[in-house]
Amino acid sequence: MKITYNQMDESFLTCPYDYYDHELHEDVIGTNWKQEVQHTVNKIVYEFFETPFSKRTNGYVIKIISDYWCRLDRTIFDSIQQFLSISAVVIDHLMSFLENNKHFKLSGAFDPYSIMELQNGSETVIFEKMLLEVDEHLLKTYYDVAKRYYFTKHGFFPRRIEVVDLIHAKRYVHFPT
Repeated sequence: MKITYNQMDESFLTCPYDYYDHELHEDVIGTNWKQEVQHTVNKIVYEFFETPFSKRTNGYVIKIISDYWCRLDRTIFDSIQQFLSISAVVIDHLMSFLENNKHFKLSGAFDPYSIMELQNGSETVIFEKMLLEVDEHLLKTYYDVAKRYYFTKHGFFPRRIEVVDLIHAKRYVHFPT
């Protein structure tokens, strides 16, 4: 089976930690806590945005985070302290993000990374991703891959690309040209 660039791009956009540590830092590829936590965050975010607006309560946010977070294998972390500190920070920032974005919806017509925002009565496509943490190089690479993926798939760029760094609670916004 031949793998296309778009499939590789989509895989990178889903979890850049599957590639990033190996390619940039020459670390051995193996499952690590960043990969597992990122996949868990992806599932939580997807379920949240697939849920009808009326059910997106604070209690529901806590429930879906709890449902997925309890499945994380704690042995992939260096220590229980690392697990607890990462859990506290990521869950806190994830809850805050989801609670503040209840009015957004997934853009089913596009892909699972795109959300629709209503502005002045019209919908705007935003390519948004929550990542555990980003540095300058990963952010630039992510923007480049996101632009290529989106343009290849849809023939146009999204209005903006947003990356949320969950560990540092920062949002990075890029306007593709």
